[in-house]
Amino acid sequence: MRDLILIVDDNPDIRAFVRLSLESEDFRVIESADGYEAMKRFEEEKPDLIILDIGIGQPDGLEICRRMRKVSDVPIVMLTLQEDEIAEAMCLSAGANDYIKKPVSKTILGLRIQNQLRKKNAGSAEPATILTADNLTLNTLSRELKVDDVLVPTTRTEFDFIHVLMQEPNRVFTREQICNAIGISAEFTSDHLLDTHASRLRLKIISAGGPRTLSAVRAVGFRLF
Repeated sequence: MRDLILIVDDNPDIRAFVRLSLESEDFRVIESADGYEAMKRFEEEKPDLIILDIGIGQPDGLEICRRMRKVSDVPIVMLTLQEDEIAEAMCLSAGANDYIKKPVSKTILGLRIQNQLRKKNAGSAEPATILTADNLTLNTLSRELKVDDVLVPTTRTEFDFIHVLMQEPNRVFTREQICNAIGISAEFTSDHLLDTHASRLRLKIISAGGPRTLSAVRAVGFRLF
């Protein structure tokens, strides 16, 4: 059966755009305009993924995300008008799996949704929740990266970036493979953007006392060391 996606947004134009984008990719779609209706549809129809706007009035999207997360591990993708680490941290702290800044293109929306559904469907096949390399430890459940006992603050993109590398520390991953892992389009992403993500994360790890990581391999991609 096709995946069912719940859209929660008080803006009918955005709901219509998201609905048409997802239905064109053969998803089933249901809608809610506020938090109370969203919880009712969530409980009754058990969607496979939720797209949840932060600014839907009271209770807001963050509160609805917390309520849903208490009873379900369904993938939740937050929509926000802000794009900074504070907004991202608020979404992830509430239990969201990902967040997208509005406005979003049909292509990027589809890639992010497909990425979350892939992770959900492969979840039972992922036995490793703790990954280690040198003095780095990555907890995939709590989404924490540590150097020894020092917590390294990461954005969603940075965490997913190093997650794919730590699964096979000696392997070189192509830029396309990394883009797929972090949920962005390789077609529309410049090499400079990936290099910037790698550089910022590398500095955070070194500042916490860790080794030099995310080594670029010319014309190919990245490896952990």
